[in-house]
Amino acid sequence: MIYIPVLTECQKLGVIQLARDERAPYLAREAVTAWAGSEHPAREILVLVASELVTNAVKHAALEIGPGSDPDGIEVKLSQGRDFLRLGVTDPGSACSTPSCIPMQTSNLYAMRGRGLAIVDRLSRGRWGSHQLPASGHRVVWCHLDLSPTPAELEELFRASV
Repeated sequence: MIYIPVLTECQKLGVIQLARDERAPYLAREAVTAWAGSEHPAREILVLVASELVTNAVKHAALEIGPGSDPDGIEVKLSQGRDFLRLGVTDPGSACSTPSCIPMQTSNLYAMRGRGLAIVDRLSRGRWGSHQLPASGHRVVWCHLDLSPTPAELEELFRASV
């Protein structure tokens, strides 16, 4: 099933520009925590998803895209809709600017890599996607997260597939 987001009015909670280096995931986690607040019910999900998407941008974005582009920049943007959080990560793109999701599989539970988008898919309940910005070629990967997950929903989301 393909999720097509309905455009709604969103309130911007924060935007940060990061250098594409090993500190970027940490800085993204710090930023989204500051924007949402350390007591926000979706903080754990938000921090994990931000870390996964920014880590992918650091590892997989191209070193150079073209004249006038910023090969090192990553933008992290958090907005809040009526009942969801929208997290977007923009990077310079790559030769393959369409991210692919490796499904969660029992045989891969202990894999050291290749599971980030499967985690994003699970925590966003399949509400994620990507697109390429026509003018710059930059890639945007976004997801919608539950605004106020209950403790039972959090437990379900973080429970490993067995």
